[in-house]
Amino acid sequence: MSPFWHAWRKEIIRGVALFCAVLGVWLFARYVHARIHESLATGLPAALGELRSAFDPEAGGAMGGHGAKHHGPRMTGAPWTYHAKVAPQQWVWIRNTRGSITVEPGTGDSVAVTAVKTYGSGDPASVQLVTAPYAGGIAICAVAVGRDDLCGPDERGYELHGPRRSDVAVDFTVRLPRRVRFGAATILGDVHVTGAQAPLVLHTVSGDVDAVTTGGPVSARSVNGGVHVRITAFGDTGAVSIVSVNGSATAELPPQLDADVEAHTVNGSIMTDYPLPVSAKFMAHELKGQVGKGGRAVHITTVNGSINLKKAL
Repeated sequence: MSPFWHAWRKEIIRGVALFCAVLGVWLFARYVHARIHESLATGLPAALGELRSAFDPEAGGAMGGHGAKHHGPRMTGAPWTYHAKVAPQQWVWIRNTRGSITVEPGTGDSVAVTAVKTYGSGDPASVQLVTAPYAGGIAICAVAVGRDDLCGPDERGYELHGPRRSDVAVDFTVRLPRRVRFGAATILGDVHVTGAQAPLVLHTVSGDVDAVTTGGPVSARSVNGGVHVRITAFGDTGAVSIVSVNGSATAELPPQLDADVEAHTVNGSIMTDYPLPVSAKFMAHELKGQVGKGGRAVHITTVNGSINLKKAL
């Protein structure tokens, strides 16, 4: 054997062994990454699909129908309407279980609410519409008969429970006065807001959230659905929080922005119009940095979905 081999064989063998060990760890990590990625991409939507079917009025889940899928046409009840004066900076809260919540800009100083029940085999009388005025505004809720006490001005004052074994859904349309704050929550249904000029709190379990406002703070969250918030101007220093579990998360913010931004996704990409660095750590992608002078907190999070941080042009 050559003198070189005699002099360096231990180091060469050690180096080869180290290389093989690192290669093995890398291959194992890629395998784990692929398995987790596959689990998130297929298992999570499937599990959330089962959650959706449990509340879907068209399905025979635990809270939909009478143990079997209803195949007949859904019927529509007479519209329920409500009007009340609401001062600027007061709150209007809408609490629902099944059904969409749509908000449009109103005129004058009164909120106008229309609610329409749809149902298949369920009894529409099993769900009642309740109004609960309080010092800070008004709460309007779709609740089971006899549960008026569940209706309140915030999440602590209302439980998202509807009558079991019922397929009754309630779709709300709200015409909101200028500078009135708005909060909405539903289990199964989309939440759409346009023309808002004050803080928003928007939550759904299975459905999309889409909101446009000129004021903050804004909190928008969906478990199984995409979240899209467009804020064309800020008249406050409030935070922006956008959260989804299975769905994309998009924030359109003013081009001239002073904020401390954090974004995180486990299974998805991050795109940004602002000069902020995006880093990848094993599976996740993260973004963290200061825009302008900083100050306002902007948090965007999803587990299985992409994140888009755009300038609202």
